Amino acid sequence: MDYSKFDLVVVGAGFYGATVAERMAKKGKKVLVVDRRDHVAGNAYSYRDKKTGIEIHKYGSHIFHTESDEVWDYITQFTEFNDYIHTVPTRHDGKLYPMPINLDTINLLYGTNMDAEEAEKFVAAEAEKAGIKNPKNFEEKGISLVGEKLYTTFIKNYSEKQWSTSAENLSADILSRIPVRYSHDDRYFMTAKHQGIPVDGYGKIVEKMLDNENITLKLSTSFVEIMDELPIEMQIIYCGQVDELLDYELGVLPYRSLRFEAEWVDETTPEGADSKLGHAVINEADADVAYTRTHFYKYYQIHEPEVLSQPKSYTVREYPADFVRGGEAYYPINNAENENLYAQYVELLKDRYPNITLGGRLGAYRYWDMDVAILNALNFVKSLE
Repeated sequence: MDYSKFDLVVVGAGFYGATVAERMAKKGKKVLVVDRRDHVAGNAYSYRDKKTGIEIHKYGSHIFHTESDEVWDYITQFTEFNDYIHTVPTRHDGKLYPMPINLDTINLLYGTNMDAEEAEKFVAAEAEKAGIKNPKNFEEKGISLVGEKLYTTFIKNYSEKQWSTSAENLSADILSRIPVRYSHDDRYFMTAKHQGIPVDGYGKIVEKMLDNENITLKLSTSFVEIMDELPIEMQIIYCGQVDELLDYELGVLPYRSLRFEAEWVDETTPEGADSKLGHAVINEADADVAYTRTHFYKYYQIHEPEVLSQPKSYTVREYPADFVRGGEAYYPINNAENENLYAQYVELLKDRYPNITLGGRLGAYRYWDMDVAILNALNFVKSLE
């Protein structure tokens, strides 16, 4: 391939990379988009099962939500969204509780019938009981915020599974607050101005974004393999891990990872009973359940009653996993030590490859929701003007 014909190369076909490519192509720039996976849309990628019509989220549930009119106006050029509103119950001892914690959660757990004012005073008193004034770790911070019972039931075990360590080993800084609502509101994204699921799935959105005569897409392609063939002055937007790009010269940037176990179930059988509950996601709070979440993807498709009503369901259990070099990076561990290592990598990259700009959640070493990735990409393109 003659790479000299391109004005820039975007590495990564997730929402950040696709937004940059689409905007630059609209300006008449010739853009090459490279991704080592065999599909676009990054971790948001979803595809439709032909037999059941269920849209399968390959890397766990993705719900589009944003408070930004700019992001919403941009993304709705490429898809229509349904009216899905995300709610997530948490399962404890076989019983489902609304989450984040709200008035119903509190009354169900304690067997009470408090109103909002009574519940708020009650939780404050529960938190005060512990007498923790200067929490030294995650566990002490959690108890000091909501009291021992709420913390232990809904926060402790879930977090220890997620981070694969005792809550006493986690920094108190991780837990700035625990959202508690003294109302019946069980919306997961309560402040989201816009929310929904794309009716044709996430893969189709990015395919439409990249459907431009000025964009060339190369999937199943490692950037490192073509790097030396690019003109030395080529502008490159790199939406990958900077430590991997620089061959882990300064060490590995720590992440947490995930693994998924999937199976098809029939809701008319005992094995499919959980899917029949009708929730797209259930959080698993108990320590004796190794996974943290169970996904039932068909319940996102509220615009397709024929998909919801069929007995077949695709069930996915989500397990936290240790990150290994070269593996799937999901959640950056953003503590002071790791931020310092990331900053050293950024300086090394500037010195060695001044034509490469980092972008996207991996490039920024941040956990960004889809809308944040899009907004940052839009702002980046504006900064080039």
